[in-house]
Amino acid sequence: MRFPRLLTLILFVLVSQFTHAGVIDFETNALGQTPTDNEVMPLNQSFQVDGVSISFGFDTDFDGIVDSPAAFEQSGYQGAGEDTGFWGIDGAKDTAAPGFENVLGDFFLRQQNPYQPFGVFVISYDSVDNISAASGEIWDIDGNTINNEQFTVKAFEDQALLQTIQSPIGNTLDLDGKPWRFGFENLSNITRLEISFSGTKTKGIGLAFDNFYPEKNKAAPTAVSEPNMPLLLMVSIALILVTRAPLKR
Repeated sequence: MRFPRLLTLILFVLVSQFTHAGVIDFETNALGQTPTDNEVMPLNQSFQVDGVSISFGFDTDFDGIVDSPAAFEQSGYQGAGEDTGFWGIDGAKDTAAPGFENVLGDFFLRQQNPYQPFGVFVISYDSVDNISAASGEIWDIDGNTINNEQFTVKAFEDQALLQTIQSPIGNTLDLDGKPWRFGFENLSNITRLEISFSGTKTKGIGLAFDNFYPEKNKAAPTAVSEPNMPLLLMVSIALILVTRAPLKR
């Protein structure tokens, strides 16, 4: 039995809704292995995506030199006294809000010393091609009117600042346990991204980073993908029709 052309087209469109090539989701480390909770990422290790080498680390004293590694944090509560990247809804440690569990996945990045001032989170590129777009997620930007959270994301070509994006001011629980995705596109050549804290909180500041798209020469996704319910319904109906249709001999 062959799929009708219409069903094949619907399946192709549906798959394209959920497929993003080249994402670094931190479900594996730079060696392609499943990380462990609190695993430190060596500063000399890089992820390889489409011929681009990408490394992650922290400049803790703002001197322009990456001096502290990032750490993998496993999502979900791991036990009393466990290091954590963020506190989600109702104080649930490293737990995504309902409906966002698959977006967060099993692992994300945080600073090595949780809730300590991290300085600048630096994402460095090594590529012979122009990098014109990039996007990533910062999770759980929340707070209140006095102690809020906010992050500043900058794109550089060497020492030249290309563009700056500010996150929403986290003075409510709207992003509690949820991601905020930044996106750069149509820039000249990104060689480095920097993320710094710009909120009013003075303690308990954490960075939870996930799902980085180091896109080459094309626009980066700017919103978290949600299931396309009309397409899902169309596929379900089409599959029912195909399975009920008589076989042609």
